[in-house]
Parts: sequence; structure tokens; C-alpha cells
Amino acid sequence: MKAQASALSHKSDVGGVALKLGDAEAVRVAWQKMQSDIAHALPELKLDGILVETMGQWGTELIVGAHSDPEWGPVLLIGLGGVLAEALGDTRLIVPELSREAVVVELYKLKSAALLRGFRGSAELDVEAAAQIVVRLGALVLANPAIREVDINPVIVYAKGKGAVALDALIVTA
Repeated sequence: MKAQASALSHKSDVGGVALKLGDAEAVRVAWQKMQSDIAHALPELKLDGILVETMGQWGTELIVGAHSDPEWGPVLLIGLGGVLAEALGDTRLIVPELSREAVVVELYKLKSAALLRGFRGSAELDVEAAAQIVVRLGALVLANPAIREVDINPVIVYAKGKGAVALDALIVTA
């Protein structure tokens, strides 16, 4: 379950995410707890709703984002994602015109690149699929100047050949 509101960018910080809900009773309890937790943390916030969806497979989390800089124009951000994005700050800024191959090179420049290559027996990750998401975001922001900011976090990257998927996104327009 994920709380939905345009003013709620960090859902997990206020109890706006519930995982591993195995039956109807767990959904009911999580629904009530989520409403209560968010009302307590942000009493002025009005939820647009709560999204209930199938739980995806676990993988390595990346962050992919974009920002329209007044001087530089669109700039993309890539890095280790989820809650670790802010905790570790392992990110890189890149231009949106890069090819998929160039984005792969940039991803391998992250301090956490060992995780992408397969670390201590874990599988090598599908960095090509993650890079394709970055390339498509670059094309999107170049084609839509009204987009001011995009935060896709997390992007879950699976084992090589298994793909990558964006689990949450926030887009801010002019």
C-alpha cells in the first residue's frame, strides 16, 4: 500500500507505505494505521487516496531524477536509491543527451558500482535496463520543457537480463 497525495514526496517517512500484506485483514489493519499515522504526522495533508498493488520482487534500488537548472537546462541524477540515496549520497549528475552505453559507463562510476557488478556472490545486475530508463527520462525532459523536476525512487534493478522497474515517481511541472 502507498499513500497518494501530490504534497507527499517521502511516503515512508510518515507511515505512508505498508509492505507484505498477506490477506484482507492485514490490508484493513494497514489501511487504518496508514490513515492514522499520516494524520498524526501531517494533520493538514489531504490524501488523494491509497494505492493497493501487487508486491514486486526485491532487487537493488537506484534513484533516477531530473532537474531543470535555470543556467544549465535539464540535468539528470543517477545513483544508489531508496532511503540510501540521501544517507549515502552516492549519485552522479549527467546530461540528458547521453546514449544508453554512456549511461552504463556513468553508472559504473558510482562508489557503489560493485553492487551493480555482483558483490560477494550476488548476481550481476541489469545495468543496461536501468540505463534505458535513464535515457527515456532524458528524452522526456528534453521534449517537455514544462517539467521542472522528476524523482523516480526507487528504480528496482534485477539480475542481468531480468530488467528494471520504476516503483515510485514524482513529476513537478511549471
